[in-house]
Amino acid sequence: MRLNYDAIIIGSGPSGIAAATELKQQGINNIVVLERESQAGGVPRHCQHPTFGLLSFKRPMKGGAFVEKILSLSAGVPVMTNTTVVELRPEGKLLVSCDKGLVEMQAKRVLIATGARETPRHPRLVSGLRPQGVLTTGALQQFIYLNRQKPCRNPVIIGSEIVSFSAIWTLRNAGIKARAMIESQPRITANRPLSLFPAVMGVPLHLNSKLVEIGGLNRVEYVVIERNGQTERIECDAVIFTGEFTGENTLIRKSHLDFVANTGCPVVDTNGRCSDAAYYALGNMLHPADMGDQCYLEGKVIGEAVARDLHQENVSTANRITIQHDNHILFTAPGCVDKKAANSQFNLNIRVKQAISGQVTVKAGSTILYQGNHRCMPGRRIILKNVNAELIPLNATEISVSIV
Repeated sequence: MRLNYDAIIIGSGPSGIAAATELKQQGINNIVVLERESQAGGVPRHCQHPTFGLLSFKRPMKGGAFVEKILSLSAGVPVMTNTTVVELRPEGKLLVSCDKGLVEMQAKRVLIATGARETPRHPRLVSGLRPQGVLTTGALQQFIYLNRQKPCRNPVIIGSEIVSFSAIWTLRNAGIKARAMIESQPRITANRPLSLFPAVMGVPLHLNSKLVEIGGLNRVEYVVIERNGQTERIECDAVIFTGEFTGENTLIRKSHLDFVANTGCPVVDTNGRCSDAAYYALGNMLHPADMGDQCYLEGKVIGEAVARDLHQENVSTANRITIQHDNHILFTAPGCVDKKAANSQFNLNIRVKQAISGQVTVKAGSTILYQGNHRCMPGRRIILKNVNAELIPLNATEISVSIV
């Protein structure tokens, strides 16, 4: 078993596979992808809605077909499945659990592409007992598409992000109709036209409704929702929590890398480099939850940046200046800018905490790097294109992002 590499990629989702493919194409051959599951491909493996491939391959594809395509393009890149990274150590050293036990692996560059996950029940503070039948969309898709099982017959869906509507579609493919879709806000999180989809599928959509209790002893039997000060009981046998994605940053939180306290997201520059120059981060761990295509294309960009980096010497993170944001914004990706980076312009990916429309301004001191009007909704990808890094003053110590 080889323990030393030029590059190790943690995670075999779209961004990790794309980065590995690009590294290979750039002549970096001593690489490996580490995957904790038994199969490569990440979340798209169990997504059967045809929303993949449009950006990457100019045609719609189901998740399984998309995974087959990107893996075919990565031919020759070794993937070690059933392999879990336990600890990130300085200078590219990793503690890894595999079929050989616990081993230490090392790479000149480590790319962290661990993806994102939905927020389950307990962080949402929903009361009640702990009966069987409480799922996330990812678990639902694995039951139906991978295991060919029906985990429920009349569930309710919590949330109204794009993934929430894919849950309706997944249930339909298994011959199951949801009892209701429940959203706490006065409008759906996804684009308004999607609000017609539940009606077409015969699923009642309850807006301004809060889930307050899950009932049942051994199995979910009902939920209680609160709407306009009144409570209502809905009989069901499962509760599917959807969306509210968060980056899979467990490794980061217990590592030596700089990270954002409230999200656990590593602080990376415009090339994806972390505070330890041996580490890079990319994909939905930084900006949950972008589409698989968007992560795949980002992975190719970061893979190319890492390939360039491997041909340089004395790489430093000493010239980084952080990006701060106001209270309307949940996070920005990247979280800092290297003033000596080759990019004269970069795109800034932001998310907001609540719906807000206004002028988004990016400044370094009193110098405006970007300004534009945006209609921002929580859970949606908001890209500020072509932020002008060339305008950053030499004495700048911070970049700020605000919405007014």
